[in-house]
Amino acid sequence: MKKIIGVVLVFIMAIFGFVACNGNSPTDNGGTVGNGNSGSGNNNPPVITTNNILIAYFSCTNTTEAIANHIQTETKGKLYEIVPEVPYTAEDLQYYTGGRADQEQADATARPAISSSIEDLDKYNVIFLGYPIWHGQAPRIIYTFLESYDFSGKTIVPFCTSHSSGIGSSDTNLHSLTPNAEWVSGRRFSSGASQKTVADWIDSLDIKLIPNVATFDLENGENGCAPTIMLNSGYEMPVLGIGTYSLHGETCVNSVLSALESGVRLIDTAYMYGNEKEVGEAIRSSGIPREDIFVITKSIQVNNF
Repeated sequence: MKKIIGVVLVFIMAIFGFVACNGNSPTDNGGTVGNGNSGSGNNNPPVITTNNILIAYFSCTNTTEAIANHIQTETKGKLYEIVPEVPYTAEDLQYYTGGRADQEQADATARPAISSSIEDLDKYNVIFLGYPIWHGQAPRIIYTFLESYDFSGKTIVPFCTSHSSGIGSSDTNLHSLTPNAEWVSGRRFSSGASQKTVADWIDSLDIKLIPNVATFDLENGENGCAPTIMLNSGYEMPVLGIGTYSLHGETCVNSVLSALESGVRLIDTAYMYGNEKEVGEAIRSSGIPREDIFVITKSIQVNNF
């Protein structure tokens, strides 16, 4: 099957670049999934490339971590676990015993230390923030996290886990800590929330997630062959190729031939370039199976219909 791709402007850019815790005890086990809230109601949701997403989460019993992993599967974002400098023990997490968690939640000024930091927060513009519900609120270590960085201009998407408590005011009480960030309405999940449940929630948000096709690990190429991306058709298309603008006659033929011999399998041409014939001649002369070569061309709108 011929892999001729017409008018795919998004790939021309690449070529020319050569180109949670429950309501009964402070663990993060959950119950039934509560109703989710979709995002901020924008008519035009922001387009976010998936390498600009951070998934920060605090999890004591791995329940919130499981939801974070589901989010990572859907968004391909970067996971960051908020780990306390002094780990919580089982005794610390017992409700109404006067233990560590009880004391921290009762003290609005408590700020448990975090064992590590994020050195490149500036590169992320969307932060999914996960935590268990402790005494109806986010654990104080989440306050530590939010006060440790500048979230100006970033979008924060909270999610929590709980046996019975909803997300309630646990997220809105955090807003004052990041006055220049945009918060999206959050969602509570149970310990058994499925991948599909999380995926449906992400789809409901006023955020359009797309893969970043402008950044690739070019070292993944082998023997002159560029890395590839998977198209909706199921074909793997190289991310780099040769542009033929201003190439004509034997210069065009020889340039395309040389590129093909070097491993290039993506060629850009156009009706207006006046060299589609030369490109075709080079492909035929190369001896490379036609189905192994991607050709992008463009046509003018005059007399097309």
